[in-house]
Amino acid sequence: MAYSGGIDSTVLLYKLLKYKKKKNISIRAIHINHQINPESKNWSKYCKKICNKNNIPIIVKKIHFLKKNIEAQARKQRYHIFKKNLLPKEVLLTGHNLDDQCETLLLSIKRGSGLQGLSGISYKKKFFKNYLIRPLLKFSKNKIKKWAISKNLTWIEDKSNYDVSYDRNFLRHKIIPKIHQRWNFFKKNCLKISKIIYQEHKLLNKLILSILKKNLYKKNALKINKIKKMHNKMQYLIIKKWISFRIKKNLSHHFIKKIIKNILQKNKKKNPHIEFKKYEIWNYNEHLYLIKKTPKMKDFIIFWHYPYKKIKFPKNFGFLKMKNKKHTKKSLNIRAPKKKQIISIKFHTNKKIKINNNRPKTLKKIFNEYKIPPWKRKKIPLLFYNNIFISAIGMFVTNKKYNTKKEKISIIWNKKI
Repeated sequence: MAYSGGIDSTVLLYKLLKYKKKKNISIRAIHINHQINPESKNWSKYCKKICNKNNIPIIVKKIHFLKKNIEAQARKQRYHIFKKNLLPKEVLLTGHNLDDQCETLLLSIKRGSGLQGLSGISYKKKFFKNYLIRPLLKFSKNKIKKWAISKNLTWIEDKSNYDVSYDRNFLRHKIIPKIHQRWNFFKKNCLKISKIIYQEHKLLNKLILSILKKNLYKKNALKINKIKKMHNKMQYLIIKKWISFRIKKNLSHHFIKKIIKNILQKNKKKNPHIEFKKYEIWNYNEHLYLIKKTPKMKDFIIFWHYPYKKIKFPKNFGFLKMKNKKHTKKSLNIRAPKKKQIISIKFHTNKKIKINNNRPKTLKKIFNEYKIPPWKRKKIPLLFYNNIFISAIGMFVTNKKYNTKKEKISIIWNKKI
């Protein structure tokens, strides 16, 4: 169980001790020292003392974070520590209560959250390979406090919980008490609403996932010919789920609508794409592709001074290796460079290229014929001898005279596109 030493986790601890006498269960506690409050060390000692007194093994861990967005960082690091220390088949218990649920719902409304945010805090949920359960979720803070006083329990009081500059504390001390005073059923209704929304969100999720599975191509691309005919609200939910499924992140409502308008529907642009953070989304051949951004290599040139030595590319593009190889029908053989020829590798050329006896074409047109997606074209190394285009490595050689049976070589490129 997560044990902070506060009233909620203290009541949970003693409830578990009471349950342990009736059932044969084992309890372990974990305490997170956030190292923000000057009293943090003393709180850790207090938690150790209580656990030792009741023969409960306790783990104490410290977390460190930057000054910005402390609450989000603290939550992320806490979950990481819980995940790391949970044993197989163990269940993580936390002391969240009815008031926490009410605060979370109101904060979600303030942020303009969707169904997932309005689902609030769940009583039980999957937590990595384990489960997370919140046994006190149905009980109000007032009821928990009354029980603690009746059992003469002691707990830690964190004064920062009364700092109303934090949104949650402002709701807890300034807003919710006034709401409860007028409507004493409000907190219970928050729990009820969250449950209803959670169930509806769960059902909607199943529907969206079933549509995704039917329209996924090779696990990552999304076939859009049928999706384009759907209602725009359904399109929104499918695109949102597809993105979160691929990169485990939720994008803003405005940005998803932008993807639907400019990328899914595509308008007049051929192969439109949109960039965000480290990623790109492309509409290519009636499929949406979500990929990591390709580093800009357009003006990048590498001189290969020692051709039979391996040459490494920057930006995780792998390496090239030149070696002698016998001619076969399947292999792509290139004429070996002559002495004193300058060998270079580029990733872009404006020159028209002649393959065999065909008329010269732009590299873009050739890539179209080879059905190479636009984002992959930027990664293909282009071989030049004395600034004369020789080959797109692994794809084609320019003219027949460079594909001879004499003095031939093959170039191995170890990076897949």
